[in-house]
Amino acid sequence: MFAFALFAFLFIANKGETQTSTVTAGQRFKNIKVLNDLPADQLGKVMNIFSESLGVKCAYCHVNPFEKDEKPEKATAREMIKMTLALNQQHFKGRPEISCNTCHRGREHPQSIPALKATPEKNNIVFFKKDEPKPSIEQVLENYVKALGGKSKLDKISSRTMKALRVEPDGTTESEDVFQKGNQLLVITHYEKTDVIQGYNGTDVWKKADSSVVRLKSDEIEQFKRDAQFFDAANLKSIYEQMEVVGKDVIDGKDVYIVRAVLPGKERERLFFEIQSGLLVRRFTGTQTMLGFFPFQVDYGDYRKIKGVQIPFSTRWAMPGVSYTRKISKVIFNAPIDDAKFKM
Repeated sequence: MFAFALFAFLFIANKGETQTSTVTAGQRFKNIKVLNDLPADQLGKVMNIFSESLGVKCAYCHVNPFEKDEKPEKATAREMIKMTLALNQQHFKGRPEISCNTCHRGREHPQSIPALKATPEKNNIVFFKKDEPKPSIEQVLENYVKALGGKSKLDKISSRTMKALRVEPDGTTESEDVFQKGNQLLVITHYEKTDVIQGYNGTDVWKKADSSVVRLKSDEIEQFKRDAQFFDAANLKSIYEQMEVVGKDVIDGKDVYIVRAVLPGKERERLFFEIQSGLLVRRFTGTQTMLGFFPFQVDYGDYRKIKGVQIPFSTRWAMPGVSYTRKISKVIFNAPIDDAKFKM
């Protein structure tokens, strides 16, 4: 609930300001002294990068209201931001190669002394060489569709209604109602004092908390659209402009193929398919900011068969500072859903 409160605080739409307007953090927020030129829609992401990189919460630097300068840690953070920007400008032609996580890695203070580990962490990623034999993307996607139950069975499902729990990192839960029809999606999260509703009607993505419209950034819109598009698993290739099997990795002890997928807008994602089962187990993408890459990851697990079709009963969304898991308790296929339900 804390994470939602923070994002709502930063991104409730102002009157007269559209989701497509381009303004800087210095223009929208008070007392911005270093990140003035940062796109305003990236400020929440950058704050979460800071939080995750140092292993701290907002209160480490901030008091309420956030623009006040009462804590010395906030002044220190500004100096560290200046240092990071200068390093990238002087040594990497402005590319954000250096970030807070480069040195901090989840600690308040960087660790300058090397750790003496008996066995170093293993990197399991292996990219295929140019002429090395590998499966085609058609083979990987065909195995995925077969693993789910086959195209004929998938094509018979026109809608899906689900009861679920949203599980937060601290174990607290909120109930959710999820409705999918074609490429349309509606998710209603029932918090204690309010319902948060997000929908996609095939054209527009929107989000509301009570009567307030929540500002959605372009990448958030794209990610919700992707959740809706993945309902049509038999036609996954139609979502992307290019798809290619590029390597192998290990996730939860199981070998996976890595698929590089390019969207029409040239944004890139990575999809991870278990080699043995054929199932999709991870989707990874993100947004580049002036202070580092903001990763976004979706993990799919606990696949179960309903009327001959497998669906993941557990889906986890994770990004710096925010993560939650949807655990499905009930699924109904082909229940009638009015298209009007997906409109704000």
